[in-house]
Amino acid sequence: MHQIRSSEDKAGIRQDAPIDFGALRVFLTLSEELHFGRTAERLSLSQPRVSQLIREMERHIGGELFRRTSRRVRLTPLGDELLRDITPAVQRIDRAVVSARASAQGLRIGFLGPFASSLDAAIGESRSRRTEFAVTMVQLPWTDLFGALRRGELDMQVSQRPMLPDDPELPDDLVAGPIVGRYRRVAAIARDHPLAARAELTPADLADVPVLRFATDVRTESEMLSTVAQGGTAYLTSTAMAAHFAHPRVIYIPLRGMPPADAMLLWHKDCRSAKVRAFAEIARTALPGSPAGGH
Repeated sequence: MHQIRSSEDKAGIRQDAPIDFGALRVFLTLSEELHFGRTAERLSLSQPRVSQLIREMERHIGGELFRRTSRRVRLTPLGDELLRDITPAVQRIDRAVVSARASAQGLRIGFLGPFASSLDAAIGESRSRRTEFAVTMVQLPWTDLFGALRRGELDMQVSQRPMLPDDPELPDDLVAGPIVGRYRRVAAIARDHPLAARAELTPADLADVPVLRFATDVRTESEMLSTVAQGGTAYLTSTAMAAHFAHPRVIYIPLRGMPPADAMLLWHKDCRSAKVRAFAEIARTALPGSPAGGH
C-alpha cells in the first residue's frame, strides 16, 4: 500500500507514523462531500471508520482538517491547503494505476454515441495482429466529456474536433491522437419544419432557428431527437449522428459552409502506457489514406 510519512509539527511533536493512501482517499472524498455519511457510503466504509481515519490524519499532521458542527462539515484553512497540495499527486497516482492496468489487462476507450463505429477498423486490425491487449468500449455522457479520462477511468477516448462551440480548443491536459473518422456536417430538423424541403442548408438559413446544445439544452441523443421532432428547433451535427440515431419525425439535411467533424483519439498527457501509443498507431494506419471524407 502506498504510504506517506508526515513530518514533525511546529511544536516538535513527532508525527512519524505512516499515513496510508486509503486515509488520503477518505480525506479527498470527505472534502468533496462535506458529509461523513455520504463519504462512508461512497467508499463502502462504516461512518465510524471514516471518522477514525480523519482523526488519525489530524493527529499525525498536528492540526484540524475539518470543522464539524451538528449541522455542517467544512474544511479548515489547513485542510484546504492540504487538499490543494495532495490532489495533483493523488491524480498522478490514479493515472499511473490506470496505465499499469492497461498494461496488464487491455485498453478502455470512451466514445460519444455518434462515434460508436469509428474505431471498428482499428479494433479489427488490432485483432488481426493478435495484439496482447483487448479493447473495451465505454459510451460517454455529453454532460461530462473528459471527466472519466481525467479521473483515470479510461485510457483513451474518441472525441469530436473541432470541440463543442463553447470549447473549440483541445484542453491543455489532453493529447491529440490520430483522426479515426471524418464526417460531413448536417442539421437535424423536424420533417414538418418550413426548412425541411431544402436540399441543403447553411448556418445563415438557421439564423432565426433556436439551435440545441448538448449539456445545456439536452443531455442525450434521444432527448435531442425528441426535442427537434417537436418542431421549432434544430441541432447542428454530422453524418455520424445521422448514421446511429434516427427519429420518424426528424430529418438530417446537408449543412454547407461548415468544416467536417473529425473523430479523434485523445489521451491524458500524463499517460505512459505503451499500449495506448501502440493502439494509436494501429488506428492511424487502419484507415487507408486520410480519414474518409464521404462518411
